[in-house]
Amino acid sequence: TAAGTYTGTLQNINGCDSTATLQLIVNANVVTTENITICEAQLPFTWNGQVFNAAGTGTATLQNLNGCDSVVTLQLSVNPIVTGTETITICEGQLPYTWNGQTLNAAGNATITLQNVVGCDSIATLHLIVNPNVTGTETITICEGALPYSWNTQSLTAAGTYTATLQNINGCDS
Repeated sequence: TAAGTYTGTLQNINGCDSTATLQLIVNANVVTTENITICEAQLPFTWNGQVFNAAGTGTATLQNLNGCDSVVTLQLSVNPIVTGTETITICEGQLPYTWNGQTLNAAGNATITLQNVVGCDSIATLHLIVNPNVTGTETITICEGALPYSWNTQSLTAAGTYTATLQNINGCDS
């Protein structure tokens, strides 16, 4: 029932006593646990013929070098895909806008897949809002005696078309 040295007395072919000695060596079964961590994008995960669709535990009985059973337990951990959303508001004059190597020429959404600190996918989404530049025309009629005329910090001495760049309520050019 256990490893050790055993003797037995038998009769040989001539009827004489014969002593036989047995040295019984018992190789132990190996029982071990394997901890594996993967990224969610690596699912389904195959291990010793078993398919895992989520984190969990599995057991496999294998043969070790001595031909004995070896029981291995898998502890599978799954790091999730990380997602994040960022909303950025810019003025039309700031286009094109560069975000994570992508060039955006108008308002809209952009998505990029990056690697997080544990080497798994991280999906970032940008919501780009573009405030338009505002333009307007103002016609003013004055008498010649009202010259010079002050308009948006400009002193105008004659009739004509003049422009001024101001900031609108969103901080964009107007």
